Amino acid sequence: MILSSAAGAEDTALLVDTIRAAVGRTDPADGRSERVYRDGPVDHDLWSVLGREVGVGALAVPESFGGLGTSYATVAAVLETLGAELTRVPVLGGVVAAGTLARCPEHPLAGDLLTGIAAGTRIVATVIPGDGLDSPGEGILRADDTDGAVTLTGTVHFVLDADIADTVLVHAVDRRGALGLYAVERTDLRVERMETTDATRSLARLEAAAAPATLLTDRPEPARVRDLALVALACDSLGVARACLDAAVGYAKERIQFGRLIGEFQAIKHMLAEVAVAVELADSAVAHAAWAIEEGTDHDLAEAAAIAALTCGDAAGLASATNIQVHGGIGFTWEHTAHLYYRRALSSSVLWGTADDHAQRLYRLATGRSDREGGTPSSEPAREAATALSATEA
Repeated sequence: MILSSAAGAEDTALLVDTIRAAVGRTDPADGRSERVYRDGPVDHDLWSVLGREVGVGALAVPESFGGLGTSYATVAAVLETLGAELTRVPVLGGVVAAGTLARCPEHPLAGDLLTGIAAGTRIVATVIPGDGLDSPGEGILRADDTDGAVTLTGTVHFVLDADIADTVLVHAVDRRGALGLYAVERTDLRVERMETTDATRSLARLEAAAAPATLLTDRPEPARVRDLALVALACDSLGVARACLDAAVGYAKERIQFGRLIGEFQAIKHMLAEVAVAVELADSAVAHAAWAIEEGTDHDLAEAAAIAALTCGDAAGLASATNIQVHGGIGFTWEHTAHLYYRRALSSSVLWGTADDHAQRLYRLATGRSDREGGTPSSEPAREAATALSATEA
């Protein structure tokens, strides 16, 4: 690991430059589309560099477990950078897992997992619970305890990095209705990689059939786990949005049509200005969410996560679509990376809830209602999310 500390704006900028240089050597933009569809949604060579040599996995891990314990602002900058480069490495999932495990450090296994994440030698995936936290089916399994042996049963879909993970964290309900956070080894699960819209991200279906598990804590915080996941995903989406804006602006400054740079046309100017405003709003939302994680209350984090998810998801969708438009014919080609950014934005916008879900949750938080007072949600957002995640090219 070449990092010894990563505190302050200067160190964060140096870290970001280091990551960009590593990505440029291992997974340069030229030919990236071909490599994505040839090698799949995991770049093992790049992960070896970023995880073990650079040590990005250690950023979100407390120092007591071999990590760097950096501020979330630094973590956010790294996630944004990785999103901007469409990296196929399990850093986003590792950040969520580290934040989850850090809340139960008294368990020996949790400490071992944190140490492995920091060293880049262990990949830990997390099943993100849904809004319906009372029953299995929303990212929550069933736990059975027979003579002291705990097993999990159930099926969950769209689990990030599950097919390459060593260990999976999952919430489960026992026969008494008590919720707990469990760790289960991937080898004890049936794992099937799903073919999804986004070819740069690994999502899988997990099936547990009396899988041996270890209870990490009987006082889990599923809402916080979900909020941490939403903020991390928002950072990734901000990177996508900023990269698409930069690409579109750069192309508009060099493409000549009808004897003029296309950036001089009012229509193009207005499109790019709209994206620029959306990116700035997303940047502010991420900064607020980073503050909420470190200093805010649970309510502050819930609001900030919903705002960041909504704002960054919209910004990434608008920026990636505009990028394709500005590039014109070349933006629609298979060889160009524009469609990869669009697919990443589309997948992220529904991965752990749709924009409508986040807006409704924000309304309930702002009006003082609990999530369970909001009524029964429509099945349309669920169908929309499944379609966006599962759709494949014809």
